[in-house]
Amino acid sequence: MKKTFLKIVTASFGILIASSFLILNSCEKEKNTVAPNLSKLTHEAVVIEPALQNAPITEILTVSNIRKYTDGTQRVSFNKNEEIFAVADASILSELQKAYSENKKLKVTFDPWKAIVTKVSVLSPAELQENSVKKIQNTSGIVFYINKEIDKEKLDNSLKLGIINTSTPGLTNVVPDMATAQLMFNYLTKQCCALSGPYGVDHCISYQYAEDGCYARAHKMCYVLNNKYHYSTHKIFSFANAGSDVLSVQAQKWGGCCINWWYHVAPLVNVNTPTGVKAFVFDPAMFDQPVLLSVWLHAQENPVCASWGTANVSMINIQPTTSYSPADGTGFVFDTDPLYSDTNSTLVAYSNLVSCP
Repeated sequence: MKKTFLKIVTASFGILIASSFLILNSCEKEKNTVAPNLSKLTHEAVVIEPALQNAPITEILTVSNIRKYTDGTQRVSFNKNEEIFAVADASILSELQKAYSENKKLKVTFDPWKAIVTKVSVLSPAELQENSVKKIQNTSGIVFYINKEIDKEKLDNSLKLGIINTSTPGLTNVVPDMATAQLMFNYLTKQCCALSGPYGVDHCISYQYAEDGCYARAHKMCYVLNNKYHYSTHKIFSFANAGSDVLSVQAQKWGGCCINWWYHVAPLVNVNTPTGVKAFVFDPAMFDQPVLLSVWLHAQENPVCASWGTANVSMINIQPTTSYSPADGTGFVFDTDPLYSDTNSTLVAYSNLVSCP
């Protein structure tokens, strides 16, 4: 039996947020009596090896933005990947700026634990051919620009957010109570790659690696919520895409390091409460229970971890479950992953990694 937890330290913004722990007390898999065996899915096969802890990672990426932050440094973000990277080498920065202006893909090598780009190179003809397929994209969504005066009650109210009156065949829109929501959350938590299993899904979920992979975790969690428990979901995307804004959290259990993102995503679920239907976020990488949307957002505004930027959520975009990751730096266009090929590849790649080595 393993026991592990991730504490997110949050700042006080006029809202009391308790210290949050991801606590896993059992590796025992729950019995699935309401749905097919999710551990044997028919999605595209995964042919990728897990990444190695402390080793550099190389991916084919497009640049979402290059911005100057409050400390004067220029940092780069990439579509799909949520982490923000520093670029110390002038020649690398020049290549990234060129690729950004031309909207071209690059082979990028980076150190996720130091949050730096170490190498870039152009794609070979074979790689260009392999990555030339245009992805299906979503553009619809419910957008809110966040400021200090925003009505917290509106953020947490499913009806005011406009997400309660949606209908998907075979799925129920509202979870009846918090006990049911917690039951589902606990099942998702038990799929963590930091545990020995057995797992109830085809690939364990890499909650223990907070630097990246939220898009894959969210996609797999939504699949489970939709297909095992038959409840509808949305995706909630938070963005730090204005000025020198940055999303900032501190992973205490994994060494206390600061992690900075330009966006983050998790499943958004309607839950019935004594005060009405509320919008709850399922994010086992940050919490040990479903939390209100406002709590989830403020947990990403830790100023202690934003020494080179401003800890602030600029914007949120509530997307359909099919949206996977940002397709550009605006926060309005999203790639999809209908065959779960990128989802599963990402979960496998990150299965052995942990934050703050």
